[in-house]
Amino acid sequence: MCLYFKHDGSDMVVVGVYVDDLLATATHEELVDKFFEDMAVLSIKNLIYVSRFLGMRVHYDDHHVYELDQEVAIDELLRKFGMENVHGERAPIGKECNDNPALQEELLPAVDKSTGPRFGDFNLWSTACCGLHAIPDRTSLSQSTKATRQTHQPRLADWELCKRVLRYLSGSKSVKLRMKGCNSGAALRLEGFSDADFAADKTNRKSVTGGVVLLNGMPILWVCKKQGGVALSTMEAEFTAASHICRELLGFRQLLLEIRLSVEPMPLMVDNQAAIKQLRTE
Repeated sequence: MCLYFKHDGSDMVVVGVYVDDLLATATHEELVDKFFEDMAVLSIKNLIYVSRFLGMRVHYDDHHVYELDQEVAIDELLRKFGMENVHGERAPIGKECNDNPALQEELLPAVDKSTGPRFGDFNLWSTACCGLHAIPDRTSLSQSTKATRQTHQPRLADWELCKRVLRYLSGSKSVKLRMKGCNSGAALRLEGFSDADFAADKTNRKSVTGGVVLLNGMPILWVCKKQGGVALSTMEAEFTAASHICRELLGFRQLLLEIRLSVEPMPLMVDNQAAIKQLRTE
């Protein structure tokens, strides 16, 4: 996603571009209309108010609240795998997610041409991986979609995790991301939360960074990824996670300031006292 903006005194136009899809907004509706008039030479189609973008359904109400959901995309994904009527799961992963993969060596079977594709075939696995990555508005899937890393030699355990995620989506497809409007000129609240799971990977004992960045209470970035090095203590793992979220906060702050939006002092929530003391001395 690229972001372009133009200032003209107190007026401003902001355009987000993703491949051949555009989102345009401005301080006045007339500025948006003028933008599309100026870009008419490129045969850009103006769909007026946004209702769908990158597979997400967008709803805006009279209370200045935006809601994002992917219920339609989830229904389509479940229908593709014949799971429209499955019982939902309360969580996308279980405690077995951190089991040593070396103990789960049974691979998915190849396609049986004589009997046709089975539910656990490799081709369907690839389709499921693409489908899960097409659900970008779910913070709860950051850890569970790690199963899609096994694209070369997926195991049966990976497929079971994938089916669990699909059942979770079936039971939570109506969940939405909400962002409320704020008073004109009011400073935006940008805050971050970081955490770390020390030595979580039982294969190489690398820790996992987890974190989220909120803008006026709405998640705008979330991360759950394995750290590059092996942390020697819980404090080191937490410090690494906190530094990752700090970089993201600074990036968002710079972007908001460039488009002339004021930002409150940014708090970072860390749940490790040793890491907090280390951060305060840096």
